[in-house]
Amino acid sequence: MSRRSRTRVSRTASLRINDAVDRWLPPALRDSRLIAGLVRRSYDQLPIDINDLKSRAFYLSRAEYSGFYQSLRSKVDQGETDLTPDSLAGVVDAVVGDSVLDVACGLGFLAERLAADGREVTGADVAVRAGRRGTAASVRWCEANVEELPFRDNAFDTVVSTHTLEHVQHLRETLDELRRVAARRIIVVVPRQRPYRVTFNPHIHFFPYEWSWLAWSGTSRPHTLSLRGGDWLYVEDQLT
Repeated sequence: MSRRSRTRVSRTASLRINDAVDRWLPPALRDSRLIAGLVRRSYDQLPIDINDLKSRAFYLSRAEYSGFYQSLRSKVDQGETDLTPDSLAGVVDAVVGDSVLDVACGLGFLAERLAADGREVTGADVAVRAGRRGTAASVRWCEANVEELPFRDNAFDTVVSTHTLEHVQHLRETLDELRRVAARRIIVVVPRQRPYRVTFNPHIHFFPYEWSWLAWSGTSRPHTLSLRGGDWLYVEDQLT
């Protein structure tokens, strides 16, 4: 389905709709066949029913899981980025140093925004060849899986990952991988969302409260955690 034939909904509007549905619909209705049918119809045909993903995701091989995402085509277009203006500003302000890795960079919107400030930026994604590589000369594009990054230890001053960790099969291992390649700081953005079996997105991890995220990240490293534009913005300094 072409982008022109998709329904255009801004990220801010999408967050408001999801928040209203998650907060005010009773759980029995929220996970009902009615909502499941609406979710199913919001995607093109998939190898795995979108409503069954959460129960199957942790049993799939990496290739099977990657294949699901390569076939994922939403009928809702949120534009070039999942970041709201407020969360984007928070990421940009938190970056330190001259070298940045944008993990799971998607279409490259954030990587190009960071490169516009004169930094050396690497954009990495499992499907970077299928996406728009961008036009910024200072951005290097490469294929990489967030759970096994092909970079040496402490390779980048700042490592950024936005709207990615809610999707990964192995969350703690992925977080450790971000830390491994970061010399000074990691920046993570995840959505504030309640866990339900049926959701309008293929998330398998959910962070409705501060402690929902801290249960995974821990508190032993210097960090801040704030709500920016409906998303959690986590900034962690690496210990030297």
